[in-house]
Amino acid sequence: MTNMDESTRKVLQEEIDGLDAKNDTETSRKVQFLNQVFRLPWDNTVDPFWDVEYSHDVLNKTHYGMTDTKDRILEFIAKNKRINSQSGMVLLLTGPPGVGKTSIAKSIGECLKRPTTVISMGGQNDPIHIKGSKRTYVDSQPGIFVKELQRLECKNPVIVIDEIDKVGMNSLKGDVSSTLLELLNPEQANQFRDNYLDIEFDFS
Repeated sequence: MTNMDESTRKVLQEEIDGLDAKNDTETSRKVQFLNQVFRLPWDNTVDPFWDVEYSHDVLNKTHYGMTDTKDRILEFIAKNKRINSQSGMVLLLTGPPGVGKTSIAKSIGECLKRPTTVISMGGQNDPIHIKGSKRTYVDSQPGIFVKELQRLECKNPVIVIDEIDKVGMNSLKGDVSSTLLELLNPEQANQFRDNYLDIEFDFS
């Protein structure tokens, strides 16, 4: 795991050194934590694929019409091909329900030949859904974004954040919108800390 920084390696070594067969409960928690960390795709990335002609064919095959939207996506792909972009970026698709925002977002994943997942934010009013719960809590677990990276076994998939305009508000639990901004801001995402893992992971 070459992309794991020294501070993370130190945390993991301390957890490993603290394993105690005499304390089954604590050992079980530490093993669960270590499994979650090692399941993260620290080094597994998909090589950039910016092919305008291929993307044009994919978009026309999967969607009829929507010319302006497809042209904008092709411009986005052409620009990244020119600069040979390696970093993540955000595309915002807006419009009324049922016009094809989610489906064309999935097609972008096909254009880029990357694993794609859809995470719905509709009605979510608890930041724990995004950032996970601390290990001190019973049944604690990582947030949905960490889980999806583990499932896809890829560090740079296409993540479709659906129904972002329907994020709920609950001041007692925290601000979901601010937590999402932390994840989507490249200046913060490269040091994102899930509450459960409590180590830095590059989401940028």
